[in-house]
Amino acid sequence: MAQVRCPYCHEYIDRAEFAAHEAAHRKSRPDGQQTDYATLPEEEREDGDLEGVPQVYVHRKCGVATGMPEEIIRSYLKNPYMYMADATFCCGCRKHVPFRDCNWVETGEDLQTYTDRLRAAKPDMKPKGCLAAIAFIGAGLIGIVATLC
Repeated sequence: MAQVRCPYCHEYIDRAEFAAHEAAHRKSRPDGQQTDYATLPEEEREDGDLEGVPQVYVHRKCGVATGMPEEIIRSYLKNPYMYMADATFCCGCRKHVPFRDCNWVETGEDLQTYTDRLRAAKPDMKPKGCLAAIAFIGAGLIGIVATLC
């Protein structure tokens, strides 16, 4: 039977069982976040020191600081197009908010400008055409980033 690699847990799942498997990862937690978020497999993530890489942001509307999980940071550093919805979870508002409404604590830069800069440095990774969009949607990469509250 054909298998697909889950973008959440990175296990190989029978294609016929994948929808139910994915639904379990995307189930909402009491705090409003999904149970799991898509990341690159560990062996594909950015490696090395994260010194100088921002990891905590503040949503300007509510003023609450939220931490970004390391596995998500290492995934978007490797592929800045991975999270295309340009939104992240706010622990204060308990919902996903636009990148442009949040600033990194470490640098003061808003998350949208930061992400745009990362993307500009890797234009060859930009998804192209309908097939690329389908691949992102089909893999469950909805583009909303998880956080540590």
